[in-house]
Amino acid sequence: MTTTVTPSTPTAPRRARWRTVLAWILLVVGIVLTPVTLSAVWVRNALLDTDHYVETMAPLARDERIQVALATKITNEIFADERVQDAIAEQLPDSISFLAAPASEALRQTTYNITLKVTQSPQFAKLWDQANRLAHASVERVLTGSGNIRIQTKDGQIVLDLTPIYAKVAEQLDQTSLGITNRLPFNALNKTFVLADISTIQGAQTATRILDATADVLPWLVLALLVGSIVAAKDRRRGALRVGVGLLLVTLLFATGLALGRSAYVDAVAQPGQISIDANQAVFDITFRYLRLGNRTVMAIGLVVAIAAALAGASRAALAVRGVFARISDRAAGEAAEHGVLGGPVSAFVARNLLLLEMSVVVAAFLALSFAATPSPMTVLWLGLGTLAVVAVLLIVARAGRAAQSA
Repeated sequence: MTTTVTPSTPTAPRRARWRTVLAWILLVVGIVLTPVTLSAVWVRNALLDTDHYVETMAPLARDERIQVALATKITNEIFADERVQDAIAEQLPDSISFLAAPASEALRQTTYNITLKVTQSPQFAKLWDQANRLAHASVERVLTGSGNIRIQTKDGQIVLDLTPIYAKVAEQLDQTSLGITNRLPFNALNKTFVLADISTIQGAQTATRILDATADVLPWLVLALLVGSIVAAKDRRRGALRVGVGLLLVTLLFATGLALGRSAYVDAVAQPGQISIDANQAVFDITFRYLRLGNRTVMAIGLVVAIAAALAGASRAALAVRGVFARISDRAAGEAAEHGVLGGPVSAFVARNLLLLEMSVVVAAFLALSFAATPSPMTVLWLGLGTLAVVAVLLIVARAGRAAQSA
């Protein structure tokens, strides 16, 4: 009698290996695309949508650092030469012409005060918003490379015309300038404010078109890649932990890149006697605030996912936390059952369908986050805490239902 031995096939180990490889590929691609997705959404919303663009730029006119910087810049330009002092000297008798210099300095301070008052007025903020709304069509054309540029560019920069601000300053200064307003060099002044540097316009146009075209698809693609990485992993808890840690790392790197970009921007636009460093920092911080907010929100999501996955593990800390929660929930369920609050048909239904209800709560939290207009780290925190609270209540109700069934 002969025995036939069938060689074993390594199908299961091979399949497990491929699942691991696939999970890592999906994870790496999803993590790499995360900062690209954040940039794409920011470009489309903050730069290419008129309402969002005006909303992005609006705080610039309301920031004290920029108001002071503009007032200083305008005053320095008006008094850049001896023209004002000479005009005052012509109005004075020769015997007191020596007062022209202190009078010029006093007028300089008056000009600064008037200009600062104008830049701090609601009218200036309104004018700023209107100017940005009118300029946005041209900014969009420059960034996307479509159509003709309707505003002039100088040295690769897009600028806003602030002539009405200078006119307002001249109007108010006319009442206190010893009748020399017509001698002030308003016509020769540079009445522009730099919006953006487009010296590398071809690269900017290409990048903008790509980001704009992919802004609607990338968020869902990244989500699918990260969820797919978790599903493909042999240990899905560890897969979720890797996703959370990966999001934390990539957002920290992106935040570092933005910080370095901020320093490089301030150094690049710094000009002696022009806009101050504080004002340039304010320009960067305000313009990129939604990109930073989005990055911090994703960072918070990664933190929540990583903590949740870690607490579901078999480490001592995770077991201790779950043990404490189990004792608290058991006691709460017992107390509620004794007082007749729990243990009825509702508790039995929750006990039978606990997993489905928990998944429904998580999906509802995700949908709430997805459809939030401007989600923030606090939005993620409150949604996470709210989800945890609802799941805790479901567990307590389910324990009461199981206890009633076994009694």
